Amino acid sequence: MKNMMWSAALAACLTACGGGGGNAGSGSPAPTPPVSGGGNLDAYVGTWTSACASHAIDTAVIARAAGASNALTLAVTTNYYANTACTGDVIATQVWNAATTATYVGSVASSIMPGSVSASIDKMTAQQPQRSVTLTGTFVSHKIIDGQPNWCIDYAGGSVCVPDRVYPAEPAPFDGLAIVGGELVEVKSNGVNYDTIERFTKR
Repeated sequence: MKNMMWSAALAACLTACGGGGGNAGSGSPAPTPPVSGGGNLDAYVGTWTSACASHAIDTAVIARAAGASNALTLAVTTNYYANTACTGDVIATQVWNAATTATYVGSVASSIMPGSVSASIDKMTAQQPQRSVTLTGTFVSHKIIDGQPNWCIDYAGGSVCVPDRVYPAEPAPFDGLAIVGGELVEVKSNGVNYDTIERFTKR
Protein backbone atom coordinates (compact mmCIF):
# COMPACT_ATOMS: atom_id res chain seq x y z
CA MET A 1 0.00 0.00 0.00
CA LYS A 2 6.81 4.96 4.00
CA ASN A 3 7.37 8.40 4.01
CA MET A 4 5.35 10.62 6.29
CA MET A 5 2.52 11.48 3.93
CA TRP A 6 0.69 8.54 2.40
CA SER A 7 2.87 7.38 4.74
CA ALA A 8 3.98 5.50 2.15
CA ALA A 9 3.29 7.08 -0.91
CA LEU A 10 2.51 10.68 -0.80
CA ALA A 11 3.57 11.30 -4.31
CA ALA A 12 5.74 8.33 -5.07
CA CYS A 13 6.20 8.06 -8.80
CA LEU A 14 7.15 4.56 -9.87
CA THR A 15 6.35 2.90 -13.16
CA ALA A 16 3.13 0.96 -13.21
CA CYS A 17 2.98 -2.75 -13.94
CA GLY A 18 6.56 -3.61 -14.76
CA GLY A 19 5.79 -6.97 -16.34
CA GLY A 20 6.60 -9.13 -13.33
CA GLY A 21 9.40 -11.61 -12.95
CA GLY A 22 9.51 -15.35 -12.87
CA ASN A 23 10.54 -17.43 -9.90
CA ALA A 24 13.84 -16.15 -8.57
CA GLY A 25 16.68 -18.02 -10.19
CA SER A 26 14.63 -19.56 -13.00
CA GLY A 27 15.63 -19.17 -16.60
CA SER A 28 12.26 -17.92 -17.80
CA PRO A 29 9.27 -16.25 -16.19
CA ALA A 30 6.15 -18.18 -15.35
CA PRO A 31 3.42 -17.79 -17.99
CA THR A 32 0.92 -15.03 -17.42
CA PRO A 33 -2.67 -16.14 -17.97
CA PRO A 34 -5.03 -14.00 -20.01
CA VAL A 35 -7.33 -11.64 -18.18
CA SER A 36 -10.59 -13.46 -17.54
CA GLY A 37 -12.90 -11.91 -14.99
CA GLY A 38 -10.15 -10.00 -13.20
CA GLY A 39 -8.41 -12.68 -11.16
CA ASN A 40 -9.37 -13.37 -7.57
CA LEU A 41 -9.87 -9.72 -6.73
CA ASP A 42 -12.55 -10.47 -4.13
CA ALA A 43 -9.73 -11.66 -1.83
CA TYR A 44 -8.59 -8.03 -1.54
CA VAL A 45 -11.95 -6.40 -0.88
CA GLY A 46 -12.34 -5.09 2.67
CA THR A 47 -10.65 -2.87 5.23
CA TRP A 48 -6.94 -3.42 5.90
CA THR A 49 -4.51 -1.80 8.33
CA SER A 50 -0.74 -1.49 8.18
CA ALA A 51 1.76 -1.89 10.98
CA CYS A 52 2.93 1.23 12.79
CA ALA A 53 5.74 3.05 11.00
CA SER A 54 7.19 6.37 12.13
CA HIS A 55 4.12 7.53 14.12
CA ALA A 56 1.67 6.40 11.43
CA ILE A 57 -0.80 3.61 10.63
CA ASP A 58 -2.45 3.38 7.21
CA THR A 59 -5.99 2.06 6.75
CA ALA A 60 -6.84 0.96 3.21
CA VAL A 61 -10.46 0.42 2.19
CA ILE A 62 -10.47 -1.72 -0.96
CA ALA A 63 -13.58 -2.17 -3.12
CA ARG A 64 -14.49 -3.37 -6.57
CA ALA A 65 -14.37 -0.49 -9.04
CA ALA A 66 -17.81 0.43 -10.36
CA GLY A 67 -18.47 -0.84 -13.86
CA ALA A 68 -15.27 -2.89 -14.14
CA SER A 69 -14.82 -6.60 -13.51
CA ASN A 70 -11.03 -6.40 -13.35
CA ALA A 71 -10.35 -3.31 -11.20
CA LEU A 72 -10.22 -2.24 -7.57
CA THR A 73 -10.30 1.10 -5.79
CA LEU A 74 -8.03 1.73 -2.81
CA ALA A 75 -8.83 4.60 -0.44
CA VAL A 76 -6.18 5.21 2.20
CA THR A 77 -6.55 7.10 5.47
CA THR A 78 -3.50 7.64 7.68
CA ASN A 79 -3.70 8.13 11.44
CA TYR A 80 -0.74 9.75 13.21
CA TYR A 81 0.26 9.38 16.86
CA ALA A 82 2.45 11.46 19.14
CA ASN A 83 4.83 8.55 19.75
CA THR A 84 6.60 6.23 17.33
CA ALA A 85 4.86 3.16 18.81
CA CYS A 86 1.46 4.44 17.58
CA THR A 87 -0.16 4.16 21.02
CA GLY A 88 -2.46 6.60 22.77
CA ASP A 89 -4.68 9.11 21.02
CA VAL A 90 -4.66 9.89 17.31
CA ILE A 91 -3.29 13.40 16.91
CA ALA A 92 -3.79 13.81 13.16
CA THR A 93 -5.72 12.11 10.36
CA GLN A 94 -4.81 12.41 6.69
CA VAL A 95 -7.35 11.78 3.92
CA TRP A 96 -7.03 11.95 0.13
CA ASN A 97 -10.11 13.13 -1.75
CA ALA A 98 -9.84 10.48 -4.48
CA ALA A 99 -8.99 6.79 -4.44
CA THR A 100 -6.29 4.92 -6.34
CA THR A 101 -7.51 2.56 -9.09
CA ALA A 102 -5.71 -0.74 -9.64
CA THR A 103 -6.53 -2.70 -12.80
CA TYR A 104 -5.67 -6.40 -12.98
CA VAL A 105 -3.51 -7.40 -15.97
CA GLY A 106 -2.49 -10.97 -15.13
CA SER A 107 -0.98 -13.25 -12.51
CA VAL A 108 2.51 -14.64 -12.08
CA ALA A 109 4.26 -16.99 -9.67
CA SER A 110 7.23 -15.15 -8.22
CA SER A 111 9.04 -14.28 -4.98
CA ILE A 112 8.52 -11.36 -2.63
CA MET A 113 11.51 -9.69 -1.01
CA PRO A 114 12.78 -9.50 1.63
CA GLY A 115 12.88 -13.18 2.47
CA SER A 116 12.29 -14.59 -1.02
CA VAL A 117 8.75 -15.68 -0.11
CA SER A 118 7.00 -17.59 -2.91
CA ALA A 119 3.66 -16.08 -3.87
CA SER A 120 1.10 -15.69 -6.62
CA ILE A 121 1.25 -12.04 -7.65
CA ASP A 122 -1.76 -10.33 -9.19
CA LYS A 123 -0.12 -7.78 -11.45
CA MET A 124 -1.78 -4.37 -11.54
CA THR A 125 -1.69 -1.13 -13.45
CA ALA A 126 -2.23 1.20 -10.48
CA GLN A 127 -2.99 4.87 -10.99
CA GLN A 128 -3.45 7.72 -8.54
CA PRO A 129 -5.85 10.34 -9.96
CA GLN A 130 -5.50 14.08 -9.64
CA ARG A 131 -6.19 14.62 -5.96
CA SER A 132 -5.78 16.77 -2.89
CA VAL A 133 -5.06 15.95 0.74
CA THR A 134 -6.58 17.17 4.01
CA LEU A 135 -5.27 16.76 7.56
CA THR A 136 -7.39 17.23 10.66
CA GLY A 137 -6.69 16.81 14.36
CA THR A 138 -5.57 18.49 17.54
CA PHE A 139 -1.90 18.60 16.46
CA VAL A 140 -2.57 19.85 12.91
CA SER A 141 -1.88 23.40 11.77
CA HIS A 142 -2.09 25.13 8.40
CA LYS A 143 1.05 27.11 7.58
CA ILE A 144 2.50 29.08 4.69
CA ILE A 145 6.01 27.82 3.94
CA ASP A 146 7.98 29.51 1.14
CA GLY A 147 4.71 30.96 -0.13
CA GLN A 148 3.05 27.53 -0.30
CA PRO A 149 0.20 26.46 2.00
CA ASN A 150 1.02 23.33 3.99
CA TRP A 151 -0.71 20.97 6.36
CA CYS A 152 1.61 20.38 9.31
CA ILE A 153 1.66 17.91 12.18
CA ASP A 154 3.25 19.63 15.16
CA TYR A 155 5.20 17.03 17.10
CA ALA A 156 7.12 17.87 20.27
CA GLY A 157 10.39 17.81 18.34
CA GLY A 158 9.17 19.86 15.39
CA SER A 159 6.67 19.88 12.54
CA VAL A 160 6.24 17.52 9.61
CA CYS A 161 4.43 19.14 6.71
CA VAL A 162 2.85 18.26 3.38
CA PRO A 163 1.91 20.83 0.74
CA ASP A 164 -1.78 21.68 0.55
CA ARG A 165 -2.18 21.65 -3.22
CA VAL A 166 -3.63 19.66 -6.10
CA TYR A 167 -1.42 16.68 -6.88
CA PRO A 168 -1.26 15.53 -10.51
CA ALA A 169 -2.35 12.10 -11.65
CA GLU A 170 0.54 9.62 -11.58
CA PRO A 171 1.34 5.92 -11.24
CA ALA A 172 0.87 4.45 -7.76
CA PRO A 173 3.96 3.10 -5.96
CA PHE A 174 2.98 -0.56 -6.44
CA ASP A 175 2.33 -2.75 -9.47
CA GLY A 176 1.08 -5.93 -7.83
CA LEU A 177 -0.93 -7.35 -4.95
CA ALA A 178 -0.66 -10.67 -3.14
CA ILE A 179 -2.14 -12.44 -0.13
CA VAL A 180 0.66 -14.06 1.89
CA GLY A 181 -0.01 -15.72 5.23
CA GLY A 182 -3.27 -13.82 5.57
CA GLU A 183 -1.58 -10.46 4.90
CA LEU A 184 -2.20 -8.18 1.95
CA VAL A 185 1.12 -7.21 0.40
CA GLU A 186 1.60 -4.34 -2.04
CA VAL A 187 4.60 -5.14 -4.22
CA LYS A 188 6.74 -3.58 -6.93
CA SER A 189 8.57 -5.50 -9.64
CA ASN A 190 12.36 -5.16 -9.53
CA GLY A 191 12.79 -6.95 -12.84
CA VAL A 192 13.65 -10.32 -11.26
CA ASN A 193 11.06 -10.72 -8.50
CA TYR A 194 9.04 -8.31 -6.35
CA ASP A 195 9.90 -5.94 -3.49
CA THR A 196 7.49 -5.30 -0.63
CA ILE A 197 6.02 -1.79 -0.60
CA GLU A 198 3.62 -2.17 2.35
CA ARG A 199 1.89 -4.95 4.31
CA PHE A 200 -1.64 -4.90 5.73
CA THR A 201 -3.75 -7.14 7.93
CA LYS A 202 -7.52 -7.41 7.52
CA ARG A 203 -9.72 -5.71 10.08
